[in-house]
Amino acid sequence: MKLARKVFGRPLKDREEEAIRVGVIAGLAVMAPDALSSVAYGTQEILIELDRAGLKALWYVLPISVVIALLLTFLVISYRQIIRAYPGGGGAYVIGRDTLGPTASLLAGAALLIDYTLTVAVSVTAGVAAVVAAFPSLAPWTVTLSVLIVAVLGLVNLRGLRESAQLFALPTYLFIVMVLVMAAVGLMEPVAHAPTWHSYVTPPLGTVSLFVILRAFSSGSSALTGVEAISNGVPVFRNPSPGRARTTLLLLGLFLGSMFLGTSIISYRYHIVPAANNTVLQQLAADIFGRGLYFYGLSIVTMAILAIAANTSFAGFPLLSSIMARDQWMPRMFLSRGDRLVYQNGIIILGLTAIFLIVIFQGNTTNLIPLYAIGVYMSFTIAMLSLAVKTWRNRKQISPVKSWLIIAMGSVGATLTAIVVLVSLVTKFTEGAWIVAVVLPLLIVGMRRIRRHYRAVADELRVTDLSIKPVPMRVVAVVPINSINRLSIDTLSYALSLADEVIALHVVRSIEPGQQFAERWQKWDPDPRIKLAVVPTQYRSVVRPIVRYVDLVAHQNTSERTLIILPELVVSHVWEHFLHNQLALTLETSFIFRKDISVLIMPYRLKS
Repeated sequence: MKLARKVFGRPLKDREEEAIRVGVIAGLAVMAPDALSSVAYGTQEILIELDRAGLKALWYVLPISVVIALLLTFLVISYRQIIRAYPGGGGAYVIGRDTLGPTASLLAGAALLIDYTLTVAVSVTAGVAAVVAAFPSLAPWTVTLSVLIVAVLGLVNLRGLRESAQLFALPTYLFIVMVLVMAAVGLMEPVAHAPTWHSYVTPPLGTVSLFVILRAFSSGSSALTGVEAISNGVPVFRNPSPGRARTTLLLLGLFLGSMFLGTSIISYRYHIVPAANNTVLQQLAADIFGRGLYFYGLSIVTMAILAIAANTSFAGFPLLSSIMARDQWMPRMFLSRGDRLVYQNGIIILGLTAIFLIVIFQGNTTNLIPLYAIGVYMSFTIAMLSLAVKTWRNRKQISPVKSWLIIAMGSVGATLTAIVVLVSLVTKFTEGAWIVAVVLPLLIVGMRRIRRHYRAVADELRVTDLSIKPVPMRVVAVVPINSINRLSIDTLSYALSLADEVIALHVVRSIEPGQQFAERWQKWDPDPRIKLAVVPTQYRSVVRPIVRYVDLVAHQNTSERTLIILPELVVSHVWEHFLHNQLALTLETSFIFRKDISVLIMPYRLKS
């Protein structure tokens, strides 16, 4: 208990919830690292695709970046409207549920959950890859380092959002400042052989296929992943939480848009071409400031922001899964909040799933990237389309200019994000995107089955006729005993207080020990309500004969309830648990899913 308190912190009371929520500054550090870290590879992904079409094609990084920045503007405006309409959080899932119906909301929710999981795996492995590039001797430890980082992030988030905000605020804001300073200096500093200003708006001679441009747009759109997290996590902000969330989202949009556009423009100005050994940010830092303190500082901060980008998922996944669990699409375990007032099961499941992906893909970011961003752009499409539909339905309650502006923005934005989804699925299908295309429908089918199960259980348990009263139930109790000792005597005594008929079940491997036990039993002569059943077996294990005998008793006594009572020793030290009770645990597992048999554990506390 003391160790747990040191690791996770003291338990918090419900009334302390407001105190652990975050403000705008801390909220940006918690919810924005995923989106901000994409600046490290957004422009680079565009240039990689364009470089395959030749050097002249690199000019298209400018219009593509402008379109992505415009899409970012649409997303920020849309999600600010969604936060105002749904202050409880949930983002695309909630507005899709209320506007387009359960299928659209399930698609948005499942896609986001997949994206959050992949974000953890991709971000952490990307950060570790950057460290390994700087220190090649760490290459054999890539998977181990990635798993450790996920575990640390999970532990920090189990302590609470405020702790993670305090820990990650410095690298987050340092990354913002360093990239913005580099963009500003890169735009103003005189550069030899810099493009003329009119060339920024004049396409180069020659043609670039639409397919290349669409693929580059799709790859560069990864710069917007994580924008939706704030709308999902509105409850993490201090009151008034919707206002603080909207302000945080606006700041995120301003920072992200300026950083991304600035990086794209100066990459064209400095004639940056993708290189295997250095990222676009590193090349820009080297050209603008030289390979000195700024270069290495930006490299280290970039590694940090890539690694902690996963923290956005640890904030968003548990909140979204709790909202979906409230709607019965996910197990109720996701509704559970721990002593630190966080949705601990969501954090644990997310961490374990991300670790599984890292191990399966051997910590290789390249193998994980094709799966990435498809899910979040599905949710973007549903969110913006839902907002357009909702505004159309309520257009009489809104000024005509504002309503038509939102409808147009939602329609255009949904079209652009749908294009990203389709292009990503088509161009990256064989590279791994097929996994998302398979997992997403399976996840939706599973969620539908979960809801059907919860509703079927509720229908069966519901009581509408209040004339039904509790009545005594006849019970047959079976107590497995190995010998006549204090443990078996206590268990049989307890069974007599519960059941009309008690069967002491003793399993033997040969006739002679069975006869000896029967004679000892007859000499002991316990309560006449207890019947002795000696069952021979040819097997070394006694589990099978016990299970078969209890099944037989349940079959013969269909009008009575069969109860198996398993004695279990309660020991003083944790390590002593491994020395006892293995049979009881095995039998409990064997009987727990049999509908006509109840299992009861009878604890016996050792006095020594």
